[in-house]
Amino acid sequence: MFHSYIGVDPVTDKDVYRKRSGFKTKKEAEIAEARLINDFHKNGFPSQRKRSTFNDVYDLWLESEYIDNVQESTLNKTMRDFKNHIVPSFDGMNIREIKPDHCQSELNKWRDKLVNYGRIKNYANRVFDYALRMDIIDSNPFDKVTVPKRIETIEESEFENFYSKEELNEFLEYVKEDLDLNWYTYFRLLAYSGARKSELLALKWSDIDFDTSTLNINKTLTRGLNNKIIVQPTKTANGRRVIDMDYDSMKLLKQWKMYQAQFMLKLGFNTNTPDQHIFANTRNNFYSINVPNDRMRNVQKRNGLKQITVHGVRHTHCSVLFSMGASIKDVQARLGHTDIQTTMNIYAHVTKEEKKDTADKFAKFMEN
Repeated sequence: MFHSYIGVDPVTDKDVYRKRSGFKTKKEAEIAEARLINDFHKNGFPSQRKRSTFNDVYDLWLESEYIDNVQESTLNKTMRDFKNHIVPSFDGMNIREIKPDHCQSELNKWRDKLVNYGRIKNYANRVFDYALRMDIIDSNPFDKVTVPKRIETIEESEFENFYSKEELNEFLEYVKEDLDLNWYTYFRLLAYSGARKSELLALKWSDIDFDTSTLNINKTLTRGLNNKIIVQPTKTANGRRVIDMDYDSMKLLKQWKMYQAQFMLKLGFNTNTPDQHIFANTRNNFYSINVPNDRMRNVQKRNGLKQITVHGVRHTHCSVLFSMGASIKDVQARLGHTDIQTTMNIYAHVTKEEKKDTADKFAKFMEN
């Protein structure tokens, strides 16, 4: 990877840097850096060029407006979206010659293959909007496109990413049988706290208060640049929260803490410190973010259980809370939803199921 200073852009009056990564060797990075600097000396800054490509303006927008205003994990996801979807759609094209019909065609393709195609469209639009503000183009072609509605397939509409109370209990029983205490503790907390999988993976023992039976959620495990696993604070005030836990879950945590100390000591690690990760691999490092998915999928397949995602357990927790009569505000606070609409969507699902149940009860009453 390299991060080079290019100079001051005369149009934007800002320092211009370029960052590139993904090189196999230091020599490859040095060659790419030299070519990049030579390109600027030969052709000038993107804002000066008569033929600025989309790639040029994307780089300019990234450096001058985006990189310093987002967290590293967000930057990593954004750059991945551009690399995989947006840049291939406009690669090497003169940004002044990109027309609305081409943008519409690419947007339709994103709709057909991506669930979050709206996010991809918004990112692409921001590059064109930046070019417009910098007088690189005269109009934004995305202003004239129509965002197509995604057609939900039968398989997608029928897929319910949650368990019933009975299905959740069955899943946890199989986890207890098939996996070790470490993972049973993880999935029990996942089910009984409603926390996100990455929030639990980031927990330290100092985040647990055994006196008040609470979990302090204040950080999350995510991927930074070059897919490096990093810990960062939760993004919003809603995400930072204290979750009340039940007696049995706290008892299980105590058991796991004792077992972890004994097990890790044999591997040469002293875990009796506040900063010790609750869930750590045999190198006493964080688990990869995808490991819970793999563990869950293995248990489901081995025992013929309904297939849901790890995030679906969080959805299940939310659904059970509503079925118990919890208020929308209480559920939003417990799960850390920033947007109450997220909570409302799950509430709508629960009330839909309850309406079906009411109809069945009425029919049975009439039959008797």
